[in-house]
Amino acid sequence: MMLSIPMDSFPFFPVSLVRLVRAILLVLCLCGFAKADATEVSMVPAGKLAQSRISTYGSQTVWECDRKNGGLSFQAPATALLQLRGALYAEVTYFDAGYGKIDVRAKWGSISTAPDRYLGLSRMDTNKLAVARMRILLKAGGVPVIQINPPVGQPLWIASVTLSDLPFADPHFAYVISNPWDGPYTGPTVKAPDNTTLKGKVMVGYQGWFRTPNDPAGRGWVHWGDIEHGHFTTDMWPDISQYPANVLEKAASVRTLSGKQGYLFSSAWPEVEDVHFRWMREHDIAGAFMQRFVSDNFHSINGGPEWVLANVRAAADRQGRIWAIEYDVSGYPDARLLETLKKDWSWLVDDFGLLKDPNYARVGGKPVIFIWGMPFPDRKISVGTANAVVDFFKNDPKYGGNYVIGGIPGNWRGMDPAWQDHIKRYDAALPWMSQSYAADVADFKKMGVTYYPHVKPGFSWANLKHIPTGDPSAYTPRQGGLYYWGLLTKAAQAGVDRLFVGMFDEYDEGTAIMPMSDDPPPTPSEPGVGATFYNGARAAENGQFVRLPSATVPLNGTPPARGISPNEFYAKLGGVISLPGAGTYHFAIQGAQGDDAMLVSGTTKLIDAKNLQGVAMAKVPVTVSAASTIPYRLEYRHHTAGGTLQLLWQSPGSELQPVPQSVLKDAWGRFITNEGRPSDWYLTLTALGEEMITGRLSPNTPMPQPR
Repeated sequence: MMLSIPMDSFPFFPVSLVRLVRAILLVLCLCGFAKADATEVSMVPAGKLAQSRISTYGSQTVWECDRKNGGLSFQAPATALLQLRGALYAEVTYFDAGYGKIDVRAKWGSISTAPDRYLGLSRMDTNKLAVARMRILLKAGGVPVIQINPPVGQPLWIASVTLSDLPFADPHFAYVISNPWDGPYTGPTVKAPDNTTLKGKVMVGYQGWFRTPNDPAGRGWVHWGDIEHGHFTTDMWPDISQYPANVLEKAASVRTLSGKQGYLFSSAWPEVEDVHFRWMREHDIAGAFMQRFVSDNFHSINGGPEWVLANVRAAADRQGRIWAIEYDVSGYPDARLLETLKKDWSWLVDDFGLLKDPNYARVGGKPVIFIWGMPFPDRKISVGTANAVVDFFKNDPKYGGNYVIGGIPGNWRGMDPAWQDHIKRYDAALPWMSQSYAADVADFKKMGVTYYPHVKPGFSWANLKHIPTGDPSAYTPRQGGLYYWGLLTKAAQAGVDRLFVGMFDEYDEGTAIMPMSDDPPPTPSEPGVGATFYNGARAAENGQFVRLPSATVPLNGTPPARGISPNEFYAKLGGVISLPGAGTYHFAIQGAQGDDAMLVSGTTKLIDAKNLQGVAMAKVPVTVSAASTIPYRLEYRHHTAGGTLQLLWQSPGSELQPVPQSVLKDAWGRFITNEGRPSDWYLTLTALGEEMITGRLSPNTPMPQPR
């Protein structure tokens, strides 16, 4: 049923607004957006303030809303009735100008609640009318007031607000309010070929961790970076040509090098995994190990959503690929690891229906489980816990009987005897980044453990780690595919019978094999110096980033950044220096007594000073024939003595002095490209790698040229 509200009975409505709302409702009916058995109520603004804030934005009549005046409240007419069934559904039509998330809440007197599922609440500056739809769980009886606030410091223009007692018939919103992880998969399935073994198969690691605003997860930009400010955490830009439009989000104001508007995808949309698993099928990749980072956010622990888990299962079934869970233990406490894995696996088996999936990977009838990271020292997992985890997955009376793969360090031979014994408990072991394929084949055969070799197409994390532009550190060049081809052939020559490619979609560290674009955005550049500080004498995995106006850090007992100790810290400063003209430049570092300092430009180490006793001069000068820009990275280990860290130079015709603030830029990052190859080149090489390990192609074959 459709409830028609005579809006011209409200004298403060301008005629144009009445016509607008009626037109919207008519369009909704004609397009099927309102179900026949649903009741919809057009909300009206509450209070005199709302009545006085009617304006025109472009050609659209709207209500103007800002936080300064307390936002806007909308209420149903007294004659409106909704047959509420545990939840109500709201639709807000607004003019999409600017960025930021809209705050919508339902209020029953003093009770206030936000939507639990929503779509379209993030503004993306399209300068068009946009529609946000949401579900609000009932907290009290009766129809609530809808309170709307724009992002802080920004106005918002609202065209209409509608409530319904049933969901709006939008297929994308229908997915957002669904729970595809509840129970076994029931959709169409193409049975994967020979799901009895991993022998002869290429498997990929799959992260699935990219998110955008207005996706089912509703978490904003995740794993892409601070997109609204043009800062990135991936060193690869996606080729978006094969994704459907609804999974792509406008990347704020980011423009690519060719001037085109940038767009990015979210792995929370099922269509994204459909594209990825189709690529796997088209390139003879058997399937994926879905990385499941152990955390308290699992649905089994706190009831959180499992979009990617459900998407991967469905895509694997639709595309005839196999898949398996890969637990990554990084950062999870040793004391809780076993119980969390037990609880999660039991949920996967009992509720998610994982073992009922015909395409879940199996070896000899045993379900496959991959556990990565327990033997790594920096993960701080005890041998006792690691052994108990393997024992659970292999021997538990109800949840055991699995085929267990262990992800171990590449230098596993140097580990202590207790860890050596632990490795023997796995059915198969994957040494991370080990390229000693022939030795690994022989040694694991002696241990009675199946060897799983790891290959990667390259490595890069300049954007992720804020590495200065032009700095080659933490970078393994792809060489147009030659590096990857070298690993594929070396592994095949060693006689391996399976491959793990790390990774399929990891744009973050430049290891992805799926298509990337040759038209990425320019790398960022801002005034000043990028500085990352770490507690302790050496750099750790995570630091505190700040931007400094100059390459100067007081060493006077003041913490250099939030959460960083004033003493015994490690610092990395960097960016680019604009040399104003031709000549020879001599650099130096001044610091506190007893500290260590290193200055690198590109591949040249200018200064490497231990136990500073004053100013350390560069042994290698920098000579240029014209004005130019050079990258620099200053690494500094501070102990306890007082002083000041400063980067100094002696430019042509001047004395030694601090490098002027005006010539320092925090320019960082890189985007790698296909180097003249097709965007799917690494998928093509992967397919040929599968042919080499199965004997259909000689492992001595030179890398082919693109057709």
